[in-house]
Amino acid sequence: MVWLSHLLVEIYLLMHPALVPVFRSEFGLSIFEAGLLVSVPSICRLVIVIPTGIFADRFGSKPFVVLSMIISGLSAVLLSQSPTALVLLVSLSLIMISVTLYHPPGLSIVSRLFPEQAERSTAIGLHGASGCIGQSLGTISLGLLMPHIGWRNCYLLFSTPIIVWAFAVARAKVPQLSKHATKQEDQTQGWHKPSNQAGSAFSLGFFLLLSAMGLNALANSGVSAFMTTYLVSSENLTVELASIIFGAGPLIGIVGSLGAGYLSARLGDRKALALFFLGQVVFLIGLIGVPYLPLATVSFFMYELFLAAIWTPATSLVACLMGRTGGGTAYSLFYFAGDALGAVSPLIAAALITSLNIMAPFMFAIALLTASALLTLLIKAKQEEPAA
Repeated sequence: MVWLSHLLVEIYLLMHPALVPVFRSEFGLSIFEAGLLVSVPSICRLVIVIPTGIFADRFGSKPFVVLSMIISGLSAVLLSQSPTALVLLVSLSLIMISVTLYHPPGLSIVSRLFPEQAERSTAIGLHGASGCIGQSLGTISLGLLMPHIGWRNCYLLFSTPIIVWAFAVARAKVPQLSKHATKQEDQTQGWHKPSNQAGSAFSLGFFLLLSAMGLNALANSGVSAFMTTYLVSSENLTVELASIIFGAGPLIGIVGSLGAGYLSARLGDRKALALFFLGQVVFLIGLIGVPYLPLATVSFFMYELFLAAIWTPATSLVACLMGRTGGGTAYSLFYFAGDALGAVSPLIAAALITSLNIMAPFMFAIALLTASALLTLLIKAKQEEPAA
């Protein structure tokens, strides 16, 4: 149930970055105003992410899983009718809020179900794969159907299934989604303050993890916001073809999420995370440094593979570093770090493009991701190492 809910709530996540060239043309937006369409929704996520985790720990995860999908479906209907850029911005903000309402509760459920590191990494990999499927479903359908039905109807296409599934989840009896199960699960699944875990949001390891993921968001949010713009302007692709390639990236991310679960279970979360950061660096260099389009496309897909892979060891590390507190509140803090820097990243990218060129955000991202890998290697977490 959580797997399918994650798939549905992620469908709209990457559709609006793919549509940035269309929005600029239809609503007469400057490059900076287009950056606001990505940054403002991220700021909205930032405001609600910590309260979401706190209230999910208190009232149970199920209401937030249901609410996230209802908001997602209804905001897509509003977006499809947007007469002005302001209504468009409000709709996109509601979609991003719906994604935020899902993630801390959803990841908290997965970590409770799988307290052992190896099993947890594999389960989070499967959970991440479902999100990649949802992202690809949205963006690929956009590229295929937009010439025939328009971008507005592409949003309407998924709104009804999302809302119907939300009511199905609301009526389902799933103990792990209930607030009454929390205390009993903590006792039976071993969340009882292990002596070798810091279990504190003020621990150095958790701070380093938040810093690494914050830099990752600062790097990748700007790149993602203008990826289709880069493909259209520098690689001379049509918007529809650029959207299909952009949408296929998360589809490749399915392999990344599943492979990350396998490698994290064997290498340990910390080493795997550093490896995945460096993988992004290598293939971002390939994307902008190779003039031959097929090789640049392969580099983009490999970059997307490593981008999806980082979430498996990173979210598993939260549970490892925080112990019992690796629930909704801990995951809210985890997402807050990324949202805080990710919110300003598209604006920084827009400023870099205006001042320099379309390549500048990519070079900026390469430097930040290298720093993220170095910070990750400094993390000390006794229980994140794989079992012998």
